[in-house]
This record gives sequence, structure tokens and C-alpha cells, in this order.
Amino acid sequence: MPDTELQDRIWAALAVHPVWMVSFVAEGGIRTRPMSGHLDREQHRLLFVTRRHTGIIGAALRSPSVSVAISHEDRNFYTAISCTATEIPDRETLRRIWTPMADAWFPNGPDDPDAALMALTPVSAEIWDGPSSSVVVAFKLATAKILGRTPDLGVNATVDMR
Repeated sequence: MPDTELQDRIWAALAVHPVWMVSFVAEGGIRTRPMSGHLDREQHRLLFVTRRHTGIIGAALRSPSVSVAISHEDRNFYTAISCTATEIPDRETLRRIWTPMADAWFPNGPDDPDAALMALTPVSAEIWDGPSSSVVVAFKLATAKILGRTPDLGVNATVDMR
């Protein structure tokens, strides 16, 4: 399967769920948190409204890599995306992607001085995409066992996201 098709599957999966698990190296360990994001595929990035004072932007910028993970268990689809992080000092973009969820955290709106915009640019991804039917999975496992083969449970690939 060509990388472009796998890239499209990853971007489509990101579009389905706006909350992703974001991980980065900070304070001597890996920190992971759920973050609500905005897809900006035209600019090839994921955008996040976050608080400047929490230090997430600084930690992400210092981290050698930032990872975004998503799982669609009902579809047996999983991906971990390695990204680079940047802060975007663009209030117009911040206003454009502002949501009612952001209002809950920033009652002063997009002009709140503590509101910051972080962009994650995908570099590579690992994808696991298998059959979504548990019956199909069970059949493939049983068939592989009988035939003494490794079961074919779908795609596992590393994808260049640039």
C-alpha cells in the first residue's frame, strides 16, 4: 500500500476524533495528556490552544520529539505520529480555530494573554490497521494456527508523513 494512501488514512482518522493523546519528554520522563486539537492539513500541522503558563509549549519545544497517538478500537485502527513542535504567534489563526471548548478554559476569549497556539508537524507515523470484525480476526487467528503460519491481521507500517 503506497505511503500516500496510508497518510490519507491517518489524516482521516485524526479528523474523526478531535482529542488526541500528546506525549513529550519533560522533567526526565515522558508526559502524556489528552489534548483537543484542530486539523490544519493545508499547512500540514495539528494545532492546539493551550495555556502559556503551564509550560507545555516550552516542554514540547525542548523535547526531541512529540508524539500524537490515536486509537479507533471499533475499527481496529491505531497510529502513533512523531512530530516537531512550534509555537505559532498568530492571533488570527487562534481566533479562526477558537471553539466553545477553548472558551471553557479561557473566559477572556482568544485575546487572553495566557492563550497560546502550539503546532505539531507530523514527520513520521507507525500505523496498525486491521480487520474491524472480531469474527474475521478470530477466523484469521484460527486459520494461521491450523496452517502453522503467522496470522495476517492487517497493515503495520512506518509512514513518512512529510
